[in-house]
Amino acid sequence: VTPRTLDYLGYRLPVLQEMRGARLWGPYDSYLEFEALETKALVIDRPALDRSIAARAEKAGAEIWTGTRYTRGWRDNGGMVAELRDKSGMQQVQTRLLIGADGPASRVARDAGLHNRREVMAAFGGDVSGYATRDGYVDLFVGSELAPRFFGWAIPTGSDTGRLGVATTLPHRPRKFFRSYFHEGAPSKVLNGAKLTARISGLIPFGLREPAFTDHVLLIGDAAGLAKPTSGGGIYTGLVSADAAAETAIAAFEAGDLSVAYLAEYQQKLRNRIAGELQLGARLRRAFLALDDAQLAEIIRMLGDPAVLEAIQRVGDLDYTSRAAFAVLKAQPKLVKFAPLLLKPFV
Repeated sequence: VTPRTLDYLGYRLPVLQEMRGARLWGPYDSYLEFEALETKALVIDRPALDRSIAARAEKAGAEIWTGTRYTRGWRDNGGMVAELRDKSGMQQVQTRLLIGADGPASRVARDAGLHNRREVMAAFGGDVSGYATRDGYVDLFVGSELAPRFFGWAIPTGSDTGRLGVATTLPHRPRKFFRSYFHEGAPSKVLNGAKLTARISGLIPFGLREPAFTDHVLLIGDAAGLAKPTSGGGIYTGLVSADAAAETAIAAFEAGDLSVAYLAEYQQKLRNRIAGELQLGARLRRAFLALDDAQLAEIIRMLGDPAVLEAIQRVGDLDYTSRAAFAVLKAQPKLVKFAPLLLKPFV
């Protein structure tokens, strides 16, 4: 996560690593290394973060039912009925407002009729021991042979441990690329000899749901399609959307109006706070997808220019990547040769 995420929460958590630099491995042995002037990202224990947020919510009055899954919902009597399953069986809960925070394959969105076509990435990764890296540096891998249509990553979590993964779109299967990381190409340079100790997989949705609300329903986080198109991260955007949903819900209950017309304020809050950056990120991603491996390798080599590295150090921001993108274009005039590809998504 970025330091901004913990600042937004208003409290700190134990940090496993402070990240200030990156190594980018690309096609045709292209390579870029840079170090920022300040910490740009923090490696944390994600389950511990989730538990801490849940504990704060419970302290504020939320009632948390663990081991309970939403299975389906429907409209009834001026509200929504949610059918829930736990180890004791099924139960139905009637509510005036149902907030879907149930991830990229949101059943709440489906049942509310808020489904639209979006790009969904499949990700596969795990924890490893024997990870040879520089302390405070993240390794990123791009190119059709390494991670088609997105990228792979390796992040140190301790002196010789790391967390790595790869994400791509179907029909490409991330698990296949993940297996080859230990034995082939650029990733093997830092992962050769590493041992996999745990596995994890998941989905990353791209594309803000429009709308992310309807009568008696709001969607937040991945359910609303708020993953950042350039990195796949969604914690910060999820927190911002949760606050926007809470503000909208409070106002709606006070007004006694949970109609689609009143809840439309939620979408406006998203537009004002994060949607603009997500849209710019989506355009940058489309520009990235327009590049073949040879072009990608040439751009990576151009990014090694001292003026470009200085721009990245000065304005690089994982939550607002468009700031760095435009600064880089200004710092490296030779990138103009790629203007038709890079600027087409913005026209």
